Amino acid sequence: ILPGEKQEVTFTYDSSQHELGEVRESVRIYCNDPRRKAFSLRVNGYITEKPAPTVSISPVGISFNLTTDSESETIGKFALANSGEEGIKITSIKTSADYLIPLVSEFELNSEEKENLQVILLKDKIPDEIQEGEIKEYLYLTVTIPIVIKR
Repeated sequence: ILPGEKQEVTFTYDSSQHELGEVRESVRIYCNDPRRKAFSLRVNGYITEKPAPTVSISPVGISFNLTTDSESETIGKFALANSGEEGIKITSIKTSADYLIPLVSEFELNSEEKENLQVILLKDKIPDEIQEGEIKEYLYLTVTIPIVIKR
């Protein structure tokens, strides 16, 4: 930097080694100025927790109609969306009944991504007692949350 000129400097602070809350650090900058070989800058800040993942599923439920023979009545469709800032992993997709089969068993959703999920109804596997009336079954999703262990 020539005398009288300015230079913009960008600092990146890795807060992963600090507790949540207020933090004070200093940055020492060295230069070849014979009058002042180095100077320090104080940096104050506040470390907050990462925002929680934001996952949504639409629709919030589906219905199968056993009285029709239409193939569209045997496929349930969901859309999962991640509107959070971080990517997430769905590591397990299961149902509460062996006659409901999800077509994928796991996937990742980056920030602002959407993934379609289909569940197939196997009509020939439905127990006879369910042929009349209504029963509720469930879709189970396992979402991973990172755990960091430090020494």
